[in-house]
Amino acid sequence: MENTALEEWIAAPRPALVAAVAEGIRNHVDALRSRGIEFYGYALLPGEPYELSSLSAVSNTEADIKRPASNPAYLHYRYSVDEWAHWDHDQFAAANELLEQEKEKFSSRHPKAEDDFEMDPFELAHADALYEAIVQGLEAAKAGGTFGECEPFLAIWISDSEHPIMAESVKRLNSAAMAAEFAGEFGG
Repeated sequence: MENTALEEWIAAPRPALVAAVAEGIRNHVDALRSRGIEFYGYALLPGEPYELSSLSAVSNTEADIKRPASNPAYLHYRYSVDEWAHWDHDQFAAANELLEQEKEKFSSRHPKAEDDFEMDPFELAHADALYEAIVQGLEAAKAGGTFGECEPFLAIWISDSEHPIMAESVKRLNSAAMAAEFAGEFGG
């Protein structure tokens, strides 16, 4: 495929993926609330950096924070999704199917040698486009009232990573004060 056509395909909106992410979040939040889980934080984990294998969701309640507010490590435990309590790996079947289809379409448009393990600019741009669709799905769920009147901390989280989508998602999805607390602890 010609590079210009590939670039245009990568940059194209992905409304079906955005809608599937938003719907998965709505269903998952409803399920959490039906179990009595009133969370202050909600995050989506798309897998390893640039591999976007499947979406998982993680939430945390105030009671789940492992340190009291007076402890210097409190903000770390409040905002580090890796420390959170409620992990759900099977809530995004439709979105995960679309992610898999996206990966297959990309591979057919951008074949590589089997022994080429280095990511090129097209692969990075494609992954970034998928991250963008996931953030847009969170934005759509929030704008659609999924979280109700509460304003939970929302994020895209990639464990053991400093991927820029984490800080960007926090800035886009949260109040300025919450984003500043996060940035004070994790940078960005």
